[in-house]
Amino acid sequence: MSRSVHILTHEFHPTTGGIGTYVEETAAAAAEAGLEVRVWAPGLDEGGYDPFPYQVNRVRMRGKQDWLCRFRMASALKKAFPEGRIPGTLLLAEPGPIRLWMYASFLGLPRSDRLMVIFHGSELLALSRHRRRRVRLRQLLLGTDCIGCVSGPVRKMALNLGPDISSRVALVPGAVRSAWTNLPAIPRENQPEPGILHVGRIHPRKGQLELVEAAGRLPDTWRQSVRIRLVGPVGHPRYLDQIQQRAAELSVRLSLEGRLPEAKLAEAYRTAAMLVLPSQPYRNSVEGLGLSLLEAQHFGCPVVGTRIGGIPEAMEEGKSGLIVSPSDPVALANAIKQLLEDPPSASTMGMNGSRFVRETFSWRKNIQRLGLA
Repeated sequence: MSRSVHILTHEFHPTTGGIGTYVEETAAAAAEAGLEVRVWAPGLDEGGYDPFPYQVNRVRMRGKQDWLCRFRMASALKKAFPEGRIPGTLLLAEPGPIRLWMYASFLGLPRSDRLMVIFHGSELLALSRHRRRRVRLRQLLLGTDCIGCVSGPVRKMALNLGPDISSRVALVPGAVRSAWTNLPAIPRENQPEPGILHVGRIHPRKGQLELVEAAGRLPDTWRQSVRIRLVGPVGHPRYLDQIQQRAAELSVRLSLEGRLPEAKLAEAYRTAAMLVLPSQPYRNSVEGLGLSLLEAQHFGCPVVGTRIGGIPEAMEEGKSGLIVSPSDPVALANAIKQLLEDPPSASTMGMNGSRFVRETFSWRKNIQRLGLA
């Protein structure tokens, strides 16, 4: 059987979100394992340089999940494989190509020797809402060789489509970027300014507003000295307006930093007193795992998260961080206060988290669980 792997994605470099990172690192791990990797990804600019150890085929599309982008991906594949066959393994790495392949027969898409999908969480909720889409998704999964899920809760959602697919489901959580693998963890004691870091797009599911509410409930001495750093793109401008307005009302120090280059993001993880990811239930969106939690712990940063989705699997509760119920700003404020008032304990949690992440999560292990290496 061919050792080639074709990875389809609608989110990829230069986009720096969690799924984009996941796809980049999955492809790199497959290439390192000796597979011939080709990534099919969005790219409106032709002739750009892709600094990856594998081939990237840029498709002229915006990288959305709409039908226009799906049609353009389909057109590129049919043009590249006019005989109707993709040699080797086809990996549908995120929601966009999964939505496309649900209509593979209707669109006359080329077949592959092996078919794999990876679920990140929210797409399962969205695609299971309506009966027709649910039926199409189930039909797709019945024809797959492996179904990757980034956490136990995501796996449970996948199995709701039918227990007969359970033997093909593999847990493939995220891990730390390969460029950071050998960078050391840093103890959190004696920091000049105790900053609270949040990494993720500005979106109601990510819980930035709940973080501001919690910060407003801290004792005055902490509220006046602590700065909340929001790192990530703005997904919901109106939600950002709410966050800023509430921060002003509560006299919470807020810093909006947008997307950060990889080196600056690593520095943010190194210097933060803690990372807080207070994810919330929001429509058909769920926190599949929480890649920022893994990245923060890798650098020795203690973490606080909510008991939702895959977050409890991304840390060791009480050892590397604290977990509270969602939509409970008082409990969240108490968790933050606990770490601020006990730097030695927070530092110990951070170093525990670094050991936990380095020993537990690996892109190479994911490739093995998918049966690619």
